[in-house]
Amino acid sequence: MSSNNESIGKTLSVVVALCLVCAIIVSFASVQLRPLQQANKTQDIQKNILAAAGIDVSGSVSETFKAKIETRLVNMETGESQTGDAVQAKIDAFDFEKSKFDQKISFALKAEGIKDIAGIQRMTHESPVYISKKADGSTDAIILPIQGYGLWGVMYGFLALESDGETVKDINFYKHNETPGLGGEIQNPQWTASWNGKELPINIVKSGAKNEHQIDGLSGATLTSNGVDHAVDFWTGENGFGPFLARVREGALK
Repeated sequence: MSSNNESIGKTLSVVVALCLVCAIIVSFASVQLRPLQQANKTQDIQKNILAAAGIDVSGSVSETFKAKIETRLVNMETGESQTGDAVQAKIDAFDFEKSKFDQKISFALKAEGIKDIAGIQRMTHESPVYISKKADGSTDAIILPIQGYGLWGVMYGFLALESDGETVKDINFYKHNETPGLGGEIQNPQWTASWNGKELPINIVKSGAKNEHQIDGLSGATLTSNGVDHAVDFWTGENGFGPFLARVREGALK
């Protein structure tokens, strides 16, 4: 009997020891891989910003981004923007999925009496925007980060505007949970191409676009189309980047 108990005890000890060793190895690997994972996430964001700006990447994504894109930090209330080393640390630390839940730098829309048409619940007081430059240094496009609730979750993307701050250049959704073949068509190049040359404010319609403000909705994906419509309306409106775009139209980037 004693020998059997000792055998069970030894077995349990070995199992516990193995679990501890495995836990240590997994934790160590997670810590070691975190910088690489963050670097890959940053590079993916940069790649999608460049795509929205219509910039082809033939070499390094990060080098192309650094050479072609100027990043600014926008005060969402006043529309004032800053660039340079003083704000770069804030920009580098910004996460489009997580930062809005940091209560030190964000607020609840409902608490401020703001109508949450995009279904995002919270937003940050400041946000990065991205300016692509022509060879002569003038503004080529303004890329705004946008997000809004679709059918199954929050859709994350970038809306690129021409230098006038009113004409759409492109729209690029890089993360979403919409149904493939239906709402997932927000990534279809044919549909995103239909945005080119349209003018704010945008209205996604069912019956077919008839003017420069209308986009033909996605067939069989009414809720996703509505989500995109509301997201664009919110982020280009007075509670989003509206104050910044007003400054752009007054020549702030010239």
